[in-house]
Amino acid sequence: MNYLQNKRIVLTGASSGIGREMTKLLLSKYGATVIGIGRNEEKLRSLKAELGDKFSYYAMDVSVKENWQNFAQKLKMEGVGIDLLINNAGVFPQFERAEDITSEQIQAVMSVNFYASVYGIERLLDLLGKEGGIVNICSSGALCTVVGTSAYSASKSAMKGYTEALMLEESERYVGLIFPGTTATELFRNDENTKNSALDLVAMPSSKMAKKILKKIARKRKRAVVGWDAKLMNLTAKLVPVWGLRLICAVMRASKSKVFDRVFRKK
Repeated sequence: MNYLQNKRIVLTGASSGIGREMTKLLLSKYGATVIGIGRNEEKLRSLKAELGDKFSYYAMDVSVKENWQNFAQKLKMEGVGIDLLINNAGVFPQFERAEDITSEQIQAVMSVNFYASVYGIERLLDLLGKEGGIVNICSSGALCTVVGTSAYSASKSAMKGYTEALMLEESERYVGLIFPGTTATELFRNDENTKNSALDLVAMPSSKMAKKILKKIARKRKRAVVGWDAKLMNLTAKLVPVWGLRLICAVMRASKSKVFDRVFRKK
């Protein structure tokens, strides 16, 4: 089975990281046509120059509902149909204690990591038709919460619950939910605090992660955990849900990585 072959796909977060790598593979390996969505038009333009006519883009902030309305209207006016929506855009804030995060900061993370996917599905469902598919790229953080990631884990847990309900309700439509582990994205690589840290040791290259994710989608996997750390977190959460969280926390503290300084600061 190769569900992705020759599909017309809308993919968010296409300008960098996993999204950029998935876009390249979708064209080169699966013969798909991709409409990439992202905020950085310069990066999208460079991707267009690299990939050619089978890639087009729409620059917008996915966290703004009106932007999705405008995008959907543009597709309708141009008579463009789509086969698959991949909600991949996301943000990962720095590790921070929950008490130090404002409600406004949490809302900003929720807007990108959760509500953007809801807006996209809401506006593009008619264009997808009954045969169209939806894939939400979630996170291992929705399977096993890590200390210092309250806003991020909350947003991805919301995506998990929403997608699982959608999966049950859309019985005729392919709905996929992917849980990637730690990935060396551009944001990750540019953070000096992550160099030679515990995160650096477990992070999978974005090109490899993209390849593994697309293999799952090509096989129409409804639920997939990708990456050895994600699989370990998933197992830990199932077997020892309380002590597992404490064990991961202890490992992070023992690593003494600067990236966790704000979490384990002395009071």
